[in-house]
Amino acid sequence: MAGTMTNIENNTIRMYWNVLRSMSKNIRLGLAVKLTNSVLEEESKEMSDEAYTEAMFDKFYGAWKGDESADELMGNITENT
Repeated sequence: MAGTMTNIENNTIRMYWNVLRSMSKNIRLGLAVKLTNSVLEEESKEMSDEAYTEAMFDKFYGAWKGDESADELMGNITENT
C-alpha cells in the first residue's frame, strides 16, 4: 500500500478483520494467497513481463550489487559467522 491509509481504509480493514479472525487458519491463509495474487496480477498488468519479473526478484529475493564472486561472498559470510 502506497502512502498513508485513510480512516475509511482503516475502518474497512478493521471491519473485515473482525469477520475473518474467527475463521480457521487454513481459510485465512487461503484468503491471504488470493489477496496477494490479486495485487500481483494488477502489478503485472502495469508493466512488461521482463520488467515484472525483475521487479518481483528485487522485491522478494533482493538484489546483490557488488563485485565479489559468489565464492568470495560465501567465504566472507562463513568467516564472520
